[in-house]
Amino acid sequence: MGIWPFRRSRVGTDAQRLLEAVQAAGRRPALFGAGRAPDTLEGRFEIMALYAGQALLRLGAEPQAAPLAQAFTDTLFRHFDAGLREYGVGDTSVPKRMHKLAGDFYGRLDAYGRAITDQDATALAAALVRNAGVSEDFASRLAPHVLRIVAQQAEAPFVALFESSAWPDFPG
Repeated sequence: MGIWPFRRSRVGTDAQRLLEAVQAAGRRPALFGAGRAPDTLEGRFEIMALYAGQALLRLGAEPQAAPLAQAFTDTLFRHFDAGLREYGVGDTSVPKRMHKLAGDFYGRLDAYGRAITDQDATALAAALVRNAGVSEDFASRLAPHVLRIVAQQAEAPFVALFESSAWPDFPG
């Protein structure tokens, strides 16, 4: 045994795996560009909020996944914090920006979550236009895609969220 007897917990490892799957899905080029989400820090946050929200909704449907949901949320916000710092936000400004990001994230989670739970593509598209600032055309194509993903994820065990196959490509 070395000087650090601590091993990363299973839930922490799984949270990191889930974050990597969500990031990979949310960074696909078909989601960004003219008429789509802007390829900026804010645009990437919006898509991450959408995909992370999907993961949290799926985990919320499984009582035994509560520790993973919390660990994923913690990991996600550490990722946001690191991203701000990497982007050049000063140490004294990061807490204020993180507070705003948390409010924005939970607002999106509420808006998107209601539409997803109701399987309402029109409401989801309207929330995407309002919150993410994407075009109505893009939102009207992305919303049904998201609902299809959510339906597929609901049919699989929640651990399938770690796999890229749980996050089909946006057809563009």
